[in-house]
Amino acid sequence: KDLVSTQDLTSSVSWSSSDATVVSVDDSANKGLASAKKAGSATISAKDTASNLTGTLGLTVTSANLVSIDVTPAASTLSVGRHLAFTATGTYSDNTTQNITSLVAWSSSDAAVATIDAAGSATGVAAGSANIKATLGAISGTTTLSVNAAVLTSLSISPSPGTIAKGTTQQFIATGTYSDGSTQDISSLVTWLSSDTSVATVSNLAGTRGLAQRFPDWT
Repeated sequence: KDLVSTQDLTSSVSWSSSDATVVSVDDSANKGLASAKKAGSATISAKDTASNLTGTLGLTVTSANLVSIDVTPAASTLSVGRHLAFTATGTYSDNTTQNITSLVAWSSSDAAVATIDAAGSATGVAAGSANIKATLGAISGTTTLSVNAAVLTSLSISPSPGTIAKGTTQQFIATGTYSDGSTQDISSLVTWLSSDTSVATVSNLAGTRGLAQRFPDWT
């Protein structure tokens, strides 16, 4: 009978891939080591120069799967009426990470406490606590958001003093300071008044709130 033997020829054969854009295979220091580049398929070949024999196998590269979602900032606090942007970071089966904030579906466990829009920006509605969740397919990540009932303690207007020429306009800004020490531009929330509308008026219309205009004929 003929004697059949086997031998490991990994280091002596020449390695190649039919599509290196899908998967490459090392033919130098780490002979036979394949590296996935993108989803697709390719044929891996090993050729023995001495015998001119070639062995092949098909290799399929699949897209990495999302395994977890991390929502940040974690365990954050927000005042009523203020906003906070959340970020969703996905970790994949190949250990890579990616910002997927715009890909996930955002939700709040209690919209009476805090709401969150499609971009991941949360708004404090009332004092309390809510879970903020980011979901993509079957994978989700959550964090806790606490909303405190900070109250407005003072209001300042800028520029101060304001000076405008007749027939021109001046945009005023109303800045609120809250009991938690935070400040916020509340120009669009306050009601604007002029002490003498024969000299200047100030707008309360959406988009132009706080815009003062001096009458052209005032001297």
